[in-house]
Amino acid sequence: MPKPSWYLDPEVARQKRRVHQDLIRRWAGIRPEGVMLKTDLFEEAWGEDGIYGDLFEGNAAVLLGTDIAEATVARAGAVGGLHPAHAFVCDLRALPVRPLSLDLILSMSSLDHFESKAEFHSSLMQLCGALQPGGSLVITLDNPANPLYRLLRLVSRTAISPFRLGFTPALRDLKQELEDIDFEVMDHAWLIHNPRLLSTAVFGAIRLILGRHAGPVIRLGLRLFALQGRLWTRRYSACFYAVHARKRN
Repeated sequence: MPKPSWYLDPEVARQKRRVHQDLIRRWAGIRPEGVMLKTDLFEEAWGEDGIYGDLFEGNAAVLLGTDIAEATVARAGAVGGLHPAHAFVCDLRALPVRPLSLDLILSMSSLDHFESKAEFHSSLMQLCGALQPGGSLVITLDNPANPLYRLLRLVSRTAISPFRLGFTPALRDLKQELEDIDFEVMDHAWLIHNPRLLSTAVFGAIRLILGRHAGPVIRLGLRLFALQGRLWTRRYSACFYAVHARKRN
């Protein structure tokens, strides 16, 4: 089974995991009930940034996960904290889930891999149709307001990247689209303030120079970058933005 290219320092992966888990627990609750779906299993399969594993420990809810890559789904079911029977392969533009059957959808930087606005809208409508009234959608997307976003998008189309970035709407446009398809937007957030290309190069150099002693230095760098999240400029420094929306009854 082939493994995608390495793309995050372990310390960065753990930070990403922690930030996303804290956000989801704040918006969805510590022990939500019902059936929930995560729309991308890349992290669970291949990295230390997997969100699902201990997200809702001791919870009786049914955890489902899907990805378009068969190898990713197979590995996530084996090592990613997801029951193998609950992981399945699909294209989000044709979600094989019964309408009105889900209570919570976690769409972590999934829809921003589609090439066009039409494909993005189609997949968003699929998620909307699968949620029952009152159900919640937590969605994160690449932040197009970040000055480095366009450069990262170009790099993602080369052989060195394990993923390809596609269409991403601005935050205000996503909020409006969600309102238009009968969602109530509850909250939004700006996530991860490490400049991805720059920090990857810098942290890689630190690992090369300091070896096993690099961890504390990288963690200090992450804490310093995270301070940007307290500033009014956070909408520009964030790598991702997140939205919590609830389907109207």
